[in-house]
Amino acid sequence: MKNIIFKNIAKTNNFFIDYFNKINEFIKIINHKFKNISSFNRYLIFLITLLFLYLFFLSIPSLYDKEPLQTKLNKIINEEYNINLSLSPEIQYNILPKPHFLIKNVKFFSNDNTLPKELGQIKKLKVFISQKNFFKKEIIEINSISLNNANFLIHQSDLKYFIKFFGEKFSHKKLNIKNSKFFYIDDNKNVISIFPISKLKLNYNNKDSKNLLISKGEFFTIPYSLNWNKDFLEKKNSTFLKLKKLNLKIINFTSEKKNDALEIENVIYFRNIEMGSNIILNKNLIEIKSQENSKIKNNKIGYIGKIDLSPFYLNMDLNFERLNFKKNIFDNSLLRNLLLIEPLYDENLNAKFTLKVENLVKSKLFNSSKILVNLENGAINFDNTIFKGDLGNLNLISGNLVNVKDDLIFTGNFVFNISSEDLFYKLFQINKKNRNKIKNVYFDISYNLIKDKIIINNLILEPGKIKAEEELQDILNLFENEKKIHNWIDFKNFVRKVFVNYYEG
Repeated sequence: MKNIIFKNIAKTNNFFIDYFNKINEFIKIINHKFKNISSFNRYLIFLITLLFLYLFFLSIPSLYDKEPLQTKLNKIINEEYNINLSLSPEIQYNILPKPHFLIKNVKFFSNDNTLPKELGQIKKLKVFISQKNFFKKEIIEINSISLNNANFLIHQSDLKYFIKFFGEKFSHKKLNIKNSKFFYIDDNKNVISIFPISKLKLNYNNKDSKNLLISKGEFFTIPYSLNWNKDFLEKKNSTFLKLKKLNLKIINFTSEKKNDALEIENVIYFRNIEMGSNIILNKNLIEIKSQENSKIKNNKIGYIGKIDLSPFYLNMDLNFERLNFKKNIFDNSLLRNLLLIEPLYDENLNAKFTLKVENLVKSKLFNSSKILVNLENGAINFDNTIFKGDLGNLNLISGNLVNVKDDLIFTGNFVFNISSEDLFYKLFQINKKNRNKIKNVYFDISYNLIKDKIIINNLILEPGKIKAEEELQDILNLFENEKKIHNWIDFKNFVRKVFVNYYEG
């Protein structure tokens, strides 16, 4: 019996010895093989193995059940970002560029628990997730979200929701909006304005206790960049807006609301213009008043105005210490480009500007002016504008500016009231024998600001009459075609020629 036991033990022992010898031989063969592989290839194989394992790890969320995942993501997003999204079951998982869930056809609602209102539709929502807990599908941690190709429909009544949203702390995890549009809609469900957004980022900075927002897009077809922050410690908002196409920069500092009114300090930099304003924002009214340091170059300016928000209407009075009308207005290419902007001719835009100039520099005829600009029903008019001088006053009875296929066409009906005949004769060097009584000069002008073409019609001189009217019209047509007036001397000779040859008092 003992011999049998010892034989079995010896047999078992020999089996294990033989098995381990085979393993040892296999290891020797593997080592021998690896001796022929370069160090670079060893590292490469190792890295490929790691990459394969990592990609396998990243693919784990694709195995999650869609229905509980939809519910889970919906809850996490709404709680984290304080927004009300309704996720669709169209969920897919992508590894690149970073692990994220792509959810299509998402709806955005207000936070009203009783009757949520739909505020937008999001074609693609990307939810970027942390890689820490892929093996625990119950614990999903969001790093950031991205709303792509969204349309937001904003009514006047919805502004309260957004004001409240921006007044509270954002999530410290970024929320991005890309290639989307904001539609502002009136009470009759008409779209008033469309604001395309190429990108918008917002998040809360714990270190500085600030809400941060960065955005790029278009404002009335003009590209802009915007930086905004809300400082919860100082209780102040700061806004930095750039419109590169117009070379315009706007800076805003807003203090905490007092007595239902918001006080804003605003500074506008526009080429050589610096305008500082104090603004009071009420419920349906905005009041604006210039700061003392407002200037254009070394020229002081002042302004005061009001903006009614319901319905929209802007009324602004501006005062200039001095102004070179020809250089700053008539020959200003930037102003012409500004007047070409289509939103200025929007039928819903109503505004009135009164521009008073105390001293018209380099003007032979006028000392001061009062220019009236009205934007109404898709048109711009300058009715009742007046230029004052020692010689007399030039009144623009009616004047309109229209944009016709990118041609700016100004038409105006003028009357020149001459208060000093002696100064008129002296200024235009009219000799005594040709000095007829003159009180008023009426004329119409059509001027293409882009092509620099001017047409003068319906020239009437009072109290006398025009002689050789057809010949005079030929002279006016010649003036249009050949552009003979280039300076003050040309203009003086033109007026003298018309007065001496075609007027009898």
